[in-house]
Amino acid sequence: MILILVRHGKSVANVNKILSNDLDKYPLTEEGFQQASFTARELKKLKITKLYTSPILRAYQTATIIGEELGQIPVVDGRLRERDLGELNNTSIEGDHWKLRLMRREIEARGLENWETLKRRMANFAESVTEEEAVVAVSHYDPIRAFVSHMIGVEDDVSLWGVSIPNASMTVALYGKERRLLTIGAPVLLPTVLSKLDLKTKLESQ
Repeated sequence: MILILVRHGKSVANVNKILSNDLDKYPLTEEGFQQASFTARELKKLKITKLYTSPILRAYQTATIIGEELGQIPVVDGRLRERDLGELNNTSIEGDHWKLRLMRREIEARGLENWETLKRRMANFAESVTEEEAVVAVSHYDPIRAFVSHMIGVEDDVSLWGVSIPNASMTVALYGKERRLLTIGAPVLLPTVLSKLDLKTKLESQ
């Protein structure tokens, strides 16, 4: 099975540097809509059999744009939702990244979803869709990084510090008998990646 995790396009929360896991706040910006449209056209290079999305507005808007391009109706799956931010929800952290400040104990984050739980729910989602041929799932920064963490065996968030997932990027994985990452946070699907995915699809259809 081919699994393509797409981060939502740029949202109002991204622009204003607001942390939020609320369902109905912070829609896509105009740039975010354009990013989602570009990614949708990239995904059209593949035969996608199912489209899933986080229920959070910025992800659902992204998935709707992708769905219109692919002729797919997005299926909402709560496992793709944003990380539960606990008491950091709807806050704006000035200065250094909030995770660095958390490590230094400069701020507290009661109720923050722990990394292992995040990895587990993303892995659970992937396991549940292995019968599909090619799946697109629209999610968020930390959930996608948690999936990468699961795939490469990195234990914690901090040890994955250098891995970035830009808005509207694509993280592509083979997730069946063979399990490996082909891209992490890629802006486009290069011919080298497409050739591997095309071969994988042909082999599975035989």
